[in-house]
Amino acid sequence: MRFVEKGADIPDELIRAVTNGSATFLCGAGVSFRVNLPSFEELTKRVYAQLGDSPDDEPAERNAFASREYDRALRSLEKRTHRPGTSSRVRDAVAEILAAPAIAFPDHLALLQLSRDVDGRPRLLTTNFDTLFERAARAGGITNVPSYAGVSMPRAGGERDHGILHLHGRIGDDTLDLEHTDLIITSADFGDAYLRSGWASRYIEDRMRLGTLVLVGYGAEDAAMRLLLETLDADRDRFRDLHDIYAMDIGTAESASVWKAKGIKPIEFANHDAIYATLSEWARYAARPLDYKRARVQEILGTASGAGH
Repeated sequence: MRFVEKGADIPDELIRAVTNGSATFLCGAGVSFRVNLPSFEELTKRVYAQLGDSPDDEPAERNAFASREYDRALRSLEKRTHRPGTSSRVRDAVAEILAAPAIAFPDHLALLQLSRDVDGRPRLLTTNFDTLFERAARAGGITNVPSYAGVSMPRAGGERDHGILHLHGRIGDDTLDLEHTDLIITSADFGDAYLRSGWASRYIEDRMRLGTLVLVGYGAEDAAMRLLLETLDADRDRFRDLHDIYAMDIGTAESASVWKAKGIKPIEFANHDAIYATLSEWARYAARPLDYKRARVQEILGTASGAGH
């Protein structure tokens, strides 16, 4: 189904999964580009600038930038700049950079409206640290939406499995009375969450077993998603009963091939505007499918009638 003229065709099986509450949207930094929050690469550069530092001065960090491994650069930077008994300057800078702007967040609201469980409760998973989804929920009149982060997230499939779920942690927000949590931001953090203790890998595996995942706001070669995407791919190879994973992305000459190589089905668009126009219209459909279809039929009939005159 094509919700907007210049949008992509959304597979029927994905529309059904969203409508029946079995799909979960997994959202990355790209969902906040249109409100001027940075990608992980740009976030890393801004952290360096805020600390008055440069990766060019350290070979390990310079090499990490060249390899697009920004989590490794931040690990080295944090080790160099951290003083015992003080808070991490890197993490303090991240919290300042990602503070929510005082504007509306329609893209985030549309994603919340789409990512609902069978009881109609928002259940959205994000690797973003910011609180834009929480602010969008409040502004959009979506009440009683809990916010969880990291290891404190409820068990996937359990009774408390709903709300805004920050897989990699969340910064604080005094306006919403949300406390700062641990962040998964450096290579050491990723190594612990996905390899050493492995709790994030297990969580993603459980999520894939329960229903369809829809990735929005990521690139197929996103450095911050490296371990997560490898986890998804490895699980696909080991377990044949896992549900489909889709990725909504801006198409390039190579992107579809890269996504498919990871076992993920790409839904590609010309630009960000086309992605979020589709999500907005899709959210309208998901709220009242029958009314939406009737309105579309009337619109088509009206257009045809006008053309006849």
